[in-house]
Amino acid sequence: MLNIWEVMSMQLTVKEALQVYPLSEAKLIAGREGTSRMMKSVNVMDAPDIADWIKSGEMLFTTAFMIKDSETDTLRLMQRLNERGCAGIGIKLGRFWDSIPQGIVEEANRLRLPLLELPFQFTFSDQMNALFKAEHERSHRLLHEVVQKQKKLMQFALQQQQHRNVFAEMSTILNYSIAVIGSRGHVLYANDDVMSDNAVTQGWPWKSVMHRVKWNQGSCHRVPIQQKDEELGFLLVYTDSALSLRAEEELFQQAADVLAFYMDMTYREHINPTVQDEMRTLLTQYMDQKLTMQELMTLSENKGVHLFQETYQCVLTTLEPNAFAEGKLLKQIHRELQYNPLMQFTASQHFQMNEGILSIYSCPTGRDYGEELSAFLLNRFGDVLTAQEAKGAPGPRFWISKMKHEPTSLREAYQECLDTRQLAQRLGMKDRALQFEMLEFAYVFQHVPEQMMENYCHKVLEPLLARDGDPNQVLMSTLESFIENDGLINEAAKQLYVHRNTVTYRMEKIGSLLQMDFKKTNDLLKLKLVFTFRKFVRDKAPVRLRT
Repeated sequence: MLNIWEVMSMQLTVKEALQVYPLSEAKLIAGREGTSRMMKSVNVMDAPDIADWIKSGEMLFTTAFMIKDSETDTLRLMQRLNERGCAGIGIKLGRFWDSIPQGIVEEANRLRLPLLELPFQFTFSDQMNALFKAEHERSHRLLHEVVQKQKKLMQFALQQQQHRNVFAEMSTILNYSIAVIGSRGHVLYANDDVMSDNAVTQGWPWKSVMHRVKWNQGSCHRVPIQQKDEELGFLLVYTDSALSLRAEEELFQQAADVLAFYMDMTYREHINPTVQDEMRTLLTQYMDQKLTMQELMTLSENKGVHLFQETYQCVLTTLEPNAFAEGKLLKQIHRELQYNPLMQFTASQHFQMNEGILSIYSCPTGRDYGEELSAFLLNRFGDVLTAQEAKGAPGPRFWISKMKHEPTSLREAYQECLDTRQLAQRLGMKDRALQFEMLEFAYVFQHVPEQMMENYCHKVLEPLLARDGDPNQVLMSTLESFIENDGLINEAAKQLYVHRNTVTYRMEKIGSLLQMDFKKTNDLLKLKLVFTFRKFVRDKAPVRLRT
């Protein structure tokens, strides 16, 4: 007759159970790789047909009475127990076995099935009661922690603070690593240990239901973030346990609800259609010189919009090849610029204009942030750029002004953004983010007569031209790459896919032909001007043909 004593239901791994006294006195003989198995209950086995009755997650204790006679039958039984999801086997030595046979130890290791040598001085009930008590205390502690987290979550929801990193604060409250995924499957926020996991958005798109998946040795709870009928994304909570209390899952749902409220409120607060339309009108009037800066600032502050805090830079975001396009993608970009903590490069304001989204970024250290802004925006919107390019659809491009010290320079900064875009189009530049400072040289000379440009280029580069008038393409392309990369040999070599020594040799030859010293600023300036003119001339030719 089968006799199984199921003592309790629990949520411990074998590794955790081995920390509980007196089971902590047991020896892990084999199956160390399986100690992450979940132990849901403990049974006592005294019949060989236990495999027909065992439930997944059960740990079996035995004195070896029913398995002592045949090692072959024992090995077969272990295989069946493993197939049924047995958490492990604990054997008390001293009555029927003085030691566990080596064949059984080897099989346990092969199956990764934890095999324990139980302490002889403690009864099975001693160990079971201790596990039950430990599980009860753990559950009680978890419930208490959940209640405390709920209190903090409520206080958090009631706070009305600006410029908060809500996602980071939410991770602190839950005391777990989290990730927040946006409505198009992009990462809005992730803790460092989560960000390193390439599977954060695996399986996207997801169904709008709470779902728990395995993550390392714990769980990832995927909770939809919804506001009314709008899908705002998902909250991912990474716990260190394969199971969780129902109360904890309810906490995660409450956290998602708080995020939904915050994300919706922030979007409506910052992108209020009325305020946006009014600000667009005010900014347009200022750009058209129908308002003074003082009037613009006064009217803006009356609407709760503070345009300037310190030195600043402007960025104009457009969807190319269109100058401006109303639509879902632009709305998403505008939304993320407003409330996504990962988009908060510095304190900033973002407004829709006729030409695109005008962003005003503060420069808190009083220096130009052009390069950092360029890298930052390309990184944060990298997934959008890749996706749009794959579809052959318009993608965002970012035109960046120079740093400005006075509010009255806003019109100038905005014009620099427009000029950067115009010059990039004229020169056929494909960069996704460009600074006015990079094109300022071209901007200064853009009105020089074309014939004068051609004559100057021919005069400087004549030694590199062949007798039939065709340029030496190898040396010319090397020189052009050298100038484009600000005289950096290594960067030019990378661009040309040649060794740096090859570039060095060619530049020595070019220097000899042109009678130039590339260490002299004047010679470099001449060549910079030449290649700027060449781009203008090349660009103008097809324009005349089209007209």
